[in-house]
Amino acid sequence: MTQATADDQRRQLRASFEDLLQQQPDLSSQDRAFLLGKLNEALDKQDLDAPIQIDPEGMRRDWAAAVDALMPEADASEREFQIRRFNDTLEPLQRDAVQDALEYGRRLREDGEIAAAEWLNERNVQRKKRNTAAAVTNSAAAGGSKKPAPRNPWGNGG
Repeated sequence: MTQATADDQRRQLRASFEDLLQQQPDLSSQDRAFLLGKLNEALDKQDLDAPIQIDPEGMRRDWAAAVDALMPEADASEREFQIRRFNDTLEPLQRDAVQDALEYGRRLREDGEIAAAEWLNERNVQRKKRNTAAAVTNSAAAGGSKKPAPRNPWGNGG
């Protein structure tokens, strides 16, 4: 990632977080400044060359704690709504393609380009076989459940 891209992403994250904090009427300006300061500290410590470690479960726990801290007066349904929204946001991170991209990046760093490419090619072959098998199974299941078209009682062919 280039430094300009990283800086742009940090700016966008800061702006989004600040907007989220502004939507919380129970937070004082000091609380907002404190939370923004903590975010800035975390972003400044971020090592852009470090391997990406994504822990959706840890992120969910952290978000649930943040919702509790930011919305202490919210009822259970509002908290659950906020957590569901966050879960929806995390869903793409759990897709096979994203997991493969992260693993490819790790293998590229640790094992080199050739080994990483071989792993990715094998992964794609496995996925294609799995998708083909699933398609055959689904079509066989669908084919067996088709009912014959009802016969026209008037016999006029239509």
